[in-house]
This record gives sequence, structure tokens and C-alpha cells, in this order.
Amino acid sequence: MTRPKRPGDASSGEFLAEAEMLLEEAGCGIDALDAEGDDPRPEKVNALFRTVHSLKGVAGMVGYSGIADAAHALEALLDDLRMGRVPPSPAVRGGVRDGLDALSTLVARVAAGEESPRLETPLKDRLEGLVRPAEPREAASLRLPPELDASLSDYERHRASEAGKRGKALVLVDLDLDFDSFDAGLRNAMNEASAAGELIGTFPGTAADPARMAFRLLVALPPGSDVAALATRCSARDVVGVSAGTAAPEPATEPVRLPATVVAEPAPPEPGPEAAPQVARGVVRVPLEKVAALVDLAGELALARSALGRTLGQALAGAPDRGARFEAQRAFARLDRLVATLGPAALALRLVPVETLTTRLARAFARTAAALGREADFVVQGVETEIDKVLADELGDPLLHILRNALDHGIESPEERAAAGKPRRGRVALTVAPRGREVVLTFSDDGRGVDAAGIVAKARQTGLLGPSDPDPAEPFALLFRAGFSTAREVSEISGRGVGLDVVREKLTALGGRVSVRSVPGSGTTFEVVVPMTLVLLESLVVRVGDVWFALPGENVRRTLQAAEGAIEVIDGRPCFRDGDEALPLARLDALFDLPRRPDAGGAEPVVVTEDGRRAAALVVDAVEGVWDLLVKPLADSVPRPREIAGAAEVPGGEIALALDAGALVARVHSASASGRRA
Repeated sequence: MTRPKRPGDASSGEFLAEAEMLLEEAGCGIDALDAEGDDPRPEKVNALFRTVHSLKGVAGMVGYSGIADAAHALEALLDDLRMGRVPPSPAVRGGVRDGLDALSTLVARVAAGEESPRLETPLKDRLEGLVRPAEPREAASLRLPPELDASLSDYERHRASEAGKRGKALVLVDLDLDFDSFDAGLRNAMNEASAAGELIGTFPGTAADPARMAFRLLVALPPGSDVAALATRCSARDVVGVSAGTAAPEPATEPVRLPATVVAEPAPPEPGPEAAPQVARGVVRVPLEKVAALVDLAGELALARSALGRTLGQALAGAPDRGARFEAQRAFARLDRLVATLGPAALALRLVPVETLTTRLARAFARTAAALGREADFVVQGVETEIDKVLADELGDPLLHILRNALDHGIESPEERAAAGKPRRGRVALTVAPRGREVVLTFSDDGRGVDAAGIVAKARQTGLLGPSDPDPAEPFALLFRAGFSTAREVSEISGRGVGLDVVREKLTALGGRVSVRSVPGSGTTFEVVVPMTLVLLESLVVRVGDVWFALPGENVRRTLQAAEGAIEVIDGRPCFRDGDEALPLARLDALFDLPRRPDAGGAEPVVVTEDGRRAAALVVDAVEGVWDLLVKPLADSVPRPREIAGAAEVPGGEIALALDAGALVARVHSASASGRRA
């Protein structure tokens, strides 16, 4: 028996990468079926069937029998759908979508470390219950050459029969192609046939000249199609009409034969609107772990480059041979340029188009709208914007909360919208745009909006604001308080007092932030701002003596000189007065037991840093600047204070110790509470 691979195994990593791609393809496939309703194009159904079949195969090869069984159950339903045994009804399409969601969940459970997840029995029973073959039907008779008729698959025979029932013309396109370029000519003919109608099958033919290749295409054309024009576009030798039905054709009926056309050199293939999907060329799927290892190596190489530069400079300072010194300096300058280019190039491998995220959101939007009885469109702009792959994966849940909130609390029912003079269909728009080193995702809906005064009143009613508390300057920020909800009733979508507070916490953990604005009756806008990458960090670099430190930019509130009177002692502890707030104060040299420089007099630089909940003030010797730094984490075996998270090279070649702002603020508050001076 094949044993499932563990998540750390190479085969497991390859499976997860392959499964993710196949599930993305399947998600786009079911979206296409839903868009076409009760009459989907057969090539779309067949493509979705092949994708699920491939997923079943790769799961079985690495021993994930539970995923393979789930894919098999969904494959059986899709097979009946493509063979016409079940109709493409909303119930069947809903079952397919739920089956794909379940497969995504099973794959996610594998990624989380579960060895053998399986499909829940109720969903499996539901999928199997949808498979209800229709009564056996008499097979269609096709007027084809015997050898070609015998080679038809059940699916191809079914599609030919369906074409005949729908009044389409079945034709055989005979191709006679030069051996050296037959692949281009065949692709061109297949694309043209798919654009003109439905390409049911492609079969080998018999060429009289061994230097040529023969093929036959079975094509279903809509009534009124220009068969002669199709023959010309396909560079066909001949086009023959085929009859199809549930009874054998009359013997006297002669097939329709078009005059032979001049065989021309096959034109370069131009993909038609419904061209068969091609393998993406020039694309290699690489596990994220390998990309992360490359980024780490680029960081290590940059650190080694800096050390080499300092050592080389010292060694060459007294070198008597000026020529050798020049050559060494030139070689190092070239190395310096290459290493400086390698870091951003390696980092770019982690970036993916945000479309990988918005496609999943669009599917969730359709399901949620249907569950709530809303009529709404989801419009996305800026899908080509790139973000960190890890970030794209982590953003799914918080953005889904915002999307559901827009449908549940924002978009009104069709009747409410009509009564308010609005179009029955609502609109939720997502705009994605880069802004410096950040990415801004803006959700806007044209729903009922939120009343700021109503938010404050609700907060007082639920006890989040006391009777004597003043009205907050930003009332919409109350929406992100734990336990706050404006829902009138609890539903499966929202209204349980959780959601937006989770959104803020998740985004804060990712180095992002969220804000909201709303106009009653007109709609609400959520703005989510996240870093473009989780590896290249905007950092404030400070210095204490000869030691350099880097603080994450999002954790720095401000930097300023400690003016006279700003530092005071409260309850025996030093504090820094920042407006109306008294913050615990610490010297960075004292925190890390560094030699303290002699007092040079005058005001000292102070950095006010925060972790999202608390803030503290830090005294440093100098503020060097703000840079985007490639921060490399330190190995667990390296002894260090827990406030030091990694290291990075700063412009000029110095190495800065990257600080964990949360741990640093916690240490300052702990020292202040215990009465220790830092």
C-alpha cells in the first residue's frame, strides 16, 4: 500500500504545488460554467473534467487516497455532466463547486501537516446522489469511414449525437500537410475549427505521399456556416459532410463533398477564441521553500560581500603595487554590482500577480451573494499588481471577511434597492494599486452605508464606550473593536461579534493596516494597505556608538530631539512626554549593555516605537536614515537577546541588527513596571 508523504517530503511539496495550480484551473472552470448557465460550452465542461481527473492522478501517485477518492467522486459527476446524463442545472453546478471547495480544504489540511484527510461523508453522499444517469438512449449512427467510426470514443460519439440533435452540421476536414511543418499546420486548423464551431475530435489520416502528413478533424458547425471559407482557413484538402441521428441514414443519401482546394503552405498558427489550451512555455513552477532559500543565500552573500570589502580595503591600503591594487578594486566593484543586483532579482521570484488572490475572492463573492439572496457584481481592477506569494496566501481570510461584510451589511436586497431608487443589482469594486513599497487594496460598495452616529450609539449600548467617555474622533474605528457588531440578527455569514477585529489583527501581524469611510445611503469603502513583500522591509536605521540597529518602519511613530522638559520622572521611572501621553523611556545602549558614549551635551535623538497596542520611547546616539533592507533571520543556534530578530546590510556596507519591535516595547514596559532604570 502506498503511504502518504509527509509535508516535508519533496514529493509532498511537488504535490502541493501541482494541486494548487490544478485547483486554480478548476476554479476558473466552474466560474465559466456558472457564467454560461444552463447551456455551457462542451469544451469548458470537458476541460474541468480533465483537470479534476489530473488532480485525482497526482494525489493517488503520492498516496493521498482521501483526496484521490474525493476527486473521483467529483470526476464521476463531471463525467455524467459532459456525457449528457445529468443536466447542467444550478443544483449540479452547486455540487461541483462544493466538491472543488472540499478538495481545496483537503489540500490545505495536507499543507498544515495532516497525513490522510478524507472527504466528509454527507458531501460525498450528495455528490453521488447527483449522479443519476438518464434512460439508455439509442446510439447515434454516423456516416464515417469504418476505421474512423471505430476509433470514436464514447464522449466524441456523444458530442456528435448532440450536435445532430441541435441541428448542427457535422463535417470532416481532411488535412494534407508537409511533414516538416505539420505541427504548425495542424494547430492552425484545430484553432480555426474551434473558432468556427465545436472541434469534436482529431484523428490520423492516410497520406499518399510519405513526405506528407494526413489528419481528419470532426467538426460541428452552426447552421449557415461558410464551409468553403473554413476549408480555406484550415488549408484543407477536402471537406465532407456527415449525417448523424438515432437511425441509420438512407443508403441513397450521398455525402456532401466540397471541391478540393489548393493546398497552400500552412500559415503561422493564430489562436482562435476557443483554441485548445496550450502548455505555458518559459514558465517553471518552483516551491516557495526553494525561493526562500535563494533569498536567504542572496542575503548571506551580501553580508559576505560587505565583510570582504572592509578586509580588502584594509589589506590594499598599504599595498605598494598600484596596478595590483587597481585590479583588485575593479574586481571587487564588479562583484559589488552583481551582488547588489542578485538580491532584488531573487526577491522578485516571490512576487505573484494579485489575480491569484482576487480569483478566489470572486468565487467566494458569488457563493455568498447567492446564500444571502443579493444581486451584485464584483468588479476588480489592477489584477496585474504583484505581491509577495506568502502575503497573497495570508490575505485570503481577512479580505474574505471584508467582502462578506460588504454583501451582508452593505448591499441591500433587490427590493430595498429598488425602493431607494437604486439599480436592483449592487456593485462591489476592488481596486489594487502599488504605492511605493506598499500595495493598496480598496473595497467600495454602493450599498446602504454606515452612520457614524449610529456606531457610537451602538458602542455605548454594548458597553464599549462608557457614559462619560467622549465621542471618538474616528468613530469608524469602533467597527474593529472585538465584540462590536451592527447586525440586527445572527446569520451564518456575520453578526456574531467577530470578523472585523480579526481582520485588523491579521493585517497588523502582516505589517499592514485597514481604514474605513462611509456615507449613509451611498456606500462604504475599506482601504487595506500591506507591504509589497514580507522580506524587503522599510526600516529606520539608528546607531548607538559603533553598533547599528534597524527598526521596522511600520512600528515607528516618530523621531524627534528630546527637548528640555520632555523627559520627566513619574513614580520614580523616566518617561517621555509625547503630547498628552507619558511613555516609558529607555536608553538603547542600556538595554543591550553597550558602552555609553560620553555626554556630548544638547538634545538626544528619541525614537517613539509601538507594537499596535503600546508605545515606548528609545534614546539613541544618531538616526542614520530610512532604507528598504533585505533582513536575514539569524539561526536559532546564535545566542542573542530575543529583541534581535535578524541582520541586514545598510547602504555603505555596515551591518545593522534588526529589532523585533513588539519584544522591544514589551521589555521597556516590563522594566518600567518593575522600577528598573534602563
